[in-house]
Amino acid sequence: MKIHPIFSQSYLIWWFVLAAIIGLKIMLFGLKDGGVSNMETYQDSGIIFWIIAILFSSIIFSSPFYIIYRLLSKKWDNRIFMILISIFIGLHLFMA
Repeated sequence: MKIHPIFSQSYLIWWFVLAAIIGLKIMLFGLKDGGVSNMETYQDSGIIFWIIAILFSSIIFSSPFYIIYRLLSKKWDNRIFMILISIFIGLHLFMA
């Protein structure tokens, strides 16, 4: 099974920077539940859990936009996908 190119070594530093930004935000500002009572269950989860959850959700939410870009431009550009993931991480950290 072939792994998507955004998970290759060429993007490794990008992933570490994104994970470090998420970790710093959580350590400095903590987590806000946004009024959702179900978040109390996950408040005691470790920082690694939250880093992986935010990264995974950003991949999922940016994928439709990347597919639309792919359909309009007729080419694959992994840098655009990483930029979209970074934008969604920024949105998540700004709103959370």
